[in-house]
Amino acid sequence: MGIFASQDRLRRPFSAFERKRNFQRCSTDNSNSLYPEHRMNAQNNSNMVKTQSTFRSAALWCCDLCLSENQHSLQHCIFCGKERVKPNKRDHYSPHARIMSAMETESIAVRDHHEMDEFNIEKISRDVIAYCQRHNMAFVDDQFPPSDRSLGISHNDHTIQWLPLSKIAPSTHLDDYLPWTIYDLPDPSDIHQGKLGDCWLMAALALITERPQMLQHILLTKKVNREGVYVVRICHNGIWTAVLLDSYFPCTFDSELAYSRAAHRQLYVSLIEKACAKLFGSYASLSEGSMAEGLQLLTGAPCDHINLHPIDETLDFDIVWAKLLSACESKLLIGISTSCSEIDQQAYKDAGLNPNHAFTVLAAKTLPVDDGRFLLVRDPHGTSNYSEESITPLMRTYLRAMYDQMPNSSGIFWISWFSFLRFFQSITISTYVSTHFDIREEIQFTRSPIDKVPAYYFVVAKTSLITVSLIYHRRVRKEKSRHTQSFVICNIEEDRSDVGTKEVIFLSRRGTFTYWTGTLPPGAYVIIPFSVSLWKTNNIRNNERTRSCTLAIHSSIRLDGALLEEPSTLLADCIIAAVIKYCDKPKYVCSIIFFLFYLCIFLLYLLE
Repeated sequence: MGIFASQDRLRRPFSAFERKRNFQRCSTDNSNSLYPEHRMNAQNNSNMVKTQSTFRSAALWCCDLCLSENQHSLQHCIFCGKERVKPNKRDHYSPHARIMSAMETESIAVRDHHEMDEFNIEKISRDVIAYCQRHNMAFVDDQFPPSDRSLGISHNDHTIQWLPLSKIAPSTHLDDYLPWTIYDLPDPSDIHQGKLGDCWLMAALALITERPQMLQHILLTKKVNREGVYVVRICHNGIWTAVLLDSYFPCTFDSELAYSRAAHRQLYVSLIEKACAKLFGSYASLSEGSMAEGLQLLTGAPCDHINLHPIDETLDFDIVWAKLLSACESKLLIGISTSCSEIDQQAYKDAGLNPNHAFTVLAAKTLPVDDGRFLLVRDPHGTSNYSEESITPLMRTYLRAMYDQMPNSSGIFWISWFSFLRFFQSITISTYVSTHFDIREEIQFTRSPIDKVPAYYFVVAKTSLITVSLIYHRRVRKEKSRHTQSFVICNIEEDRSDVGTKEVIFLSRRGTFTYWTGTLPPGAYVIIPFSVSLWKTNNIRNNERTRSCTLAIHSSIRLDGALLEEPSTLLADCIIAAVIKYCDKPKYVCSIIFFLFYLCIFLLYLLE
C-alpha cells in the first residue's frame, strides 16, 4: 500500500517503534537554564524574551502528595519533602519504554505561566533599571525607538510627537491630579481607541478587562517607575514573549496620547498596544484585524469563531445557542460584533446600537415563554442605549433574578435571541481556561515528503478535553497565506506496530491557523503536523517561505510528552489509518485499488 500527495511518493510504512529516536533536550542544570532562549545578546539586542523554547524541560513539577509546585532542579518537594516521581514511573498508561524515557516535558498550568515569566524576565529588567540608575537616565528602547519608523510608513504623521510619560498631559480635567498607574480598578469603559484602526485589539482587551486578574498575567511590571522600564507578555506566533518597553508614547501636539488609552491615567492600554506594535514592527501594522486574533495574542488560547450569516452554508441556530449556553456556563470570554451587511446604519441607530462595534456576552438565559432565549450584553464603551419592547418588566425581573452578578454600569442590556440574530454578525468564543494546562513547541514543517517529521508523543492519564493548534509564523502580520496546514493524531500501542487502531483525528485547513478540540480517552498518542504546500516544488516563492510553526496543546489535565524526530513513514502510517477510518469505498481503475481522501483540502490518493 502506498500514498501519493502532491505527486511525491512516501516509502513503504513499517513499525512505529522500530525507529531510531533522536530526542534533543538540555541536560545542563545551572542558573542559566532559568532563562530560556531569548534574543538579547550582542548580535541581536531586541529585548524580547521568548518564554518557551524548543525541546525545553518543564520549569516546575507538581508533587504527587501535596500538589505543590516545585522548581525543576529540586528532587524533593520543598513543602512536604516527598521525593519527586519521574513521569515514566507514574501509575498510568505506559507505552513503549524508549518513548516514555524521553517524556521530560510536562504541561504547565496556564495560570502559572506568568509567574514563571516574571521570574525569567526579572534579572533582565533589573539590570536595565540598575544601569539607568547608575547613569541617572531614563531607558530608551533602541529596538523600537521613538521615531517615525516605529509609527510606520502610513502613519508618518507630522502631527505626532513622542513624549516621555512625565510630559504627557491628562486627557480630561478630571485626571489633572491623578498619578500614573499601570492599572487601578480597570473597567472596559475606561478604554478609548485613538487614531489607529486597531479596534480588533481594543475589543479583545475590553473582554480581558472584564476579568482584571487576567491583566496581571499580561503586565509583568506592576508599578510605574522613574527609569521607564516596562515588561508586557504577548503570545506571539503561539509562543509567550516578554516584551521590554520604554516610557515614550506617540502624542498629539496638545501633549495627549494620540493612540489608544485608558481613563484615569492608567497605562495598561497604551503599554499593551505598544508591545503589539513592537512585535509587529510598527503602530501602522496594527490596523485591521479580528477579535479572535486579539484574544489569541492576550490569552494564548484559540478561539471558536461563528459567522451568523454565512453565504455558503446554513447554520443550525439551536447548536449555536447550545454553544453559547455552554460557554457562559464555563465562564469563557465571549465577544460579538455588529457588522451585518443586511442591516442599514439607520436601523442600528434606531435600535440604540453602534454598527461595526464589538460587544461582550455576560450571560445566556432561558425563560418558559415563547422564544424565551435571552442574552445579557455589555457595550464596553457604554454608549449603546438598546431597549426591546418585547422584553416586559416582569421578564426583566425574572432575568435579573436568574443572573445574580448583574454589573452596575452603563451599556448593559438584555436582548432576545431573535433580535440578536438580526443585528449581530458574528460570535467569538475564547477557549481560555486558567485552570487548564498547555504545552508549546516550535517546529519546522518539512521540505519534502521523505524528510524526517516532527512527532509529538503524549500520554493522557484519564479522559480529557484536548485542544490542538498549529500557528504559522508569519513574517509580516498582514501576510495572507493560502498554504495548507494539517495534522494527524493517532493512538499508539505498547506491544503492537500499528498506529491509529482506536483513535484517529485528521484535520487540514488553508491559512495560518489550524485547530481541533475534542475529548481523548486514556492512552498514548502521537501528533504529526505537516504542510503539503511547503514540500519542494519548482515554485521559488514556496521554497523561500518560512517553515516555522508552533504546536500548542491545551488540556484539562496535566500531560507528559516529548517532541521527537521520526522517519516520514510514521506519517504514512498515520495517514493510512485516517484513510481506513474515514473513506467509505475503494475505487477500481485498471486493476488498481485506490482511495480518495476528502477530509483534506488537497487531493490525496492511497494506492493498494
